[in-house]
Amino acid sequence: MPSTSDSTAPLEASDAEQTLSDSLEDSPNGVTLSRRQLLGAGGAAVGLGGLGGYVLGARPFRASGCDRSPISVEDDEWSFPNYDRRHTSTAPARAAPDSLDERWHLEWDVFQYGTPVVANDRIFLAVENDRGSSLRALDIVTGSELWRKRFQEVHEAHPAVAAGDSVYYHTNTDERGRTALALAMGDGRERWAYSLENLHAYPPLLVLTDGMALVDDPAIGDEQTEVMAVDTRSGEQCWQTSLDTNALNPTPAVAGGRAYYTARRHLAGDDDENESGALFALDTETGTVAWETAIPRNVDGPPVVGDDIAYLSVFNGPLVAVSRHTGDEIWRHEQTELFGRGEAGTEYAHPSYELGALTPDALVTRLEAYSEASDRLRAFDPKTGELLWERVAEGTDAWFTSPTAAGTDAFVAENRDDDSGRLVRLDARTGVVEETVSFDSWAHHSPIFADGSAVFVTGTGMRVFGP
Repeated sequence: MPSTSDSTAPLEASDAEQTLSDSLEDSPNGVTLSRRQLLGAGGAAVGLGGLGGYVLGARPFRASGCDRSPISVEDDEWSFPNYDRRHTSTAPARAAPDSLDERWHLEWDVFQYGTPVVANDRIFLAVENDRGSSLRALDIVTGSELWRKRFQEVHEAHPAVAAGDSVYYHTNTDERGRTALALAMGDGRERWAYSLENLHAYPPLLVLTDGMALVDDPAIGDEQTEVMAVDTRSGEQCWQTSLDTNALNPTPAVAGGRAYYTARRHLAGDDDENESGALFALDTETGTVAWETAIPRNVDGPPVVGDDIAYLSVFNGPLVAVSRHTGDEIWRHEQTELFGRGEAGTEYAHPSYELGALTPDALVTRLEAYSEASDRLRAFDPKTGELLWERVAEGTDAWFTSPTAAGTDAFVAENRDDDSGRLVRLDARTGVVEETVSFDSWAHHSPIFADGSAVFVTGTGMRVFGP
């Protein structure tokens, strides 16, 4: 069993005003663990991707002697790409600064970047440039680079997860195929790696649950996905379930001892009207399906889960809210308006909702238009589905990022076709703009928040706001 100790000595630091260099060496590699061992190193946990579908049945197998030890995270840090396991994208008000005053910035030349996360006063971010990709750790106070893990032949950048004393990342490598990694938060040292050499698929987010890790594997057959729960400390298997689906979304929302998966169900015929999506709740204690419910057409992405309600978006379809306890539908908002000059089913597709920030008083969403028309922001009452306000991105073919929030304030980046943009802070309940900051280039993600700081990444660099 490898050591799980975490060194806090940095590999190398760079000045916050400098462009990030590529001179740092990789952290030393650790050992590769077996499937049984992969979660036995220092509280690690990983979800390995299934493909998406409709759950027709489950056959759980439960083992005895599973001793769960949850991994703790701080609520004023942004440990997951969508803030928490529920995908709410909303931190407490104290996590954000009172105003968007720049503390420091870094400039870089990158092709793409993953969603940043923050833990232990460190920002973790994957970026890709013409030399490959790397996962980097930066000091949130000074901007100094603390360490870098390089993937020289990998040309992709994905979100990371920072929880406990480890950073979890999932990527494709030429040598090891699709590989999940656990790195020491202090120095980037590789603690364990788990590879699926024969599966070069898009690597999904790593999934941590409350004391267990859900590992889904589509390799057992064309029509089944196997879901296993393993103890996050010992790697002992807690239960195993075979689901009759070949298309499982591998990124569930986790709340109250249940994992909420989305899937697709393909009915008879090839007509799109004969397709529907599904949401089901898996009991993380036993592996049994607590309930499942069907929704129209194709469910798009993972759910956002509140205290009592789970929210889903449907591609080219409605927003749907269901009880997270029973799956019964609570409200639905149909989207019928077509943006742009095209007609439905011909030149342009219908606009689609993207779930954003769930605050106590508002569900703030992005409505993406597949035309020259600009995106919309729409906010709904979380309990009733009442439309609270709408905002159109300013400019021709302008687009928003998916909203984030801190307390009752929502944040979004407004991108324009001339590479000028605005970072907008607004009241989530009313839509009233409270503050704006200009930026150049483009942004794919709204800011994230931790310890009174806002971290905002664009195509040309990173800006951190706060006192």
